[in-house]
Amino acid sequence: MLDAIKTAVVKLEEKKVIKLVKYAIKKGNTQREIIEAVQSGLDTVGYYYEDGRYGVTDLMMAGIIFEEILEIESLKLQNNTPEEAIGKILLCTIEYDVHDIGKSIFKSIALMSGFDVIDLGIDVSPIVLLEETIKQKPDIIAISSIMSTGAKHMKEANDLLVSRGIRDQVKILIGGLSTHNEAVDYVGADMFTKNVYEGVGVCKMWMERGGSNKL
Repeated sequence: MLDAIKTAVVKLEEKKVIKLVKYAIKKGNTQREIIEAVQSGLDTVGYYYEDGRYGVTDLMMAGIIFEEILEIESLKLQNNTPEEAIGKILLCTIEYDVHDIGKSIFKSIALMSGFDVIDLGIDVSPIVLLEETIKQKPDIIAISSIMSTGAKHMKEANDLLVSRGIRDQVKILIGGLSTHNEAVDYVGADMFTKNVYEGVGVCKMWMERGGSNKL
């Protein structure tokens, strides 16, 4: 069933996705299992966009499907900043990348987990990320990108933080299709993830271990 959901998402079969998701709920699949299946399909859509098989309208359609899924009562992700946050995350999609579905899922789950999330949006330049880091004083910077050029701009952001002498005062988590173990070393990040639940779990672990020195 979960594989069928992923396939339907990849094919952008809106009505079929909704039907399969509702059936999966009825059969007892958890919110996490369903969201992860949907995310896996969305990741493939991202691959297709990067290699030219899909265009911007296809990305938009994938976003519409995701939004419709979250309208199903048992799958709604709370999107409210907690009164007493366990930490602050500065979130963005890096420069020259307009893909934000995975980022939006991460944001919702991070908020549900008790984080204060400052979402800078898409196509965020390294200099803006530096300025907002100084202004917002986050514990964690979470950067997303599906583009193969994403790591280059993530590295630029990291290098700016280093040049200002504040890199060791914040953790950096990178995510999206352009990230992998080698990218962590290249960028200078602390960790990467392609799974939103895993990513939020890493952030919670960092905060439980004392986070990082505040700016």
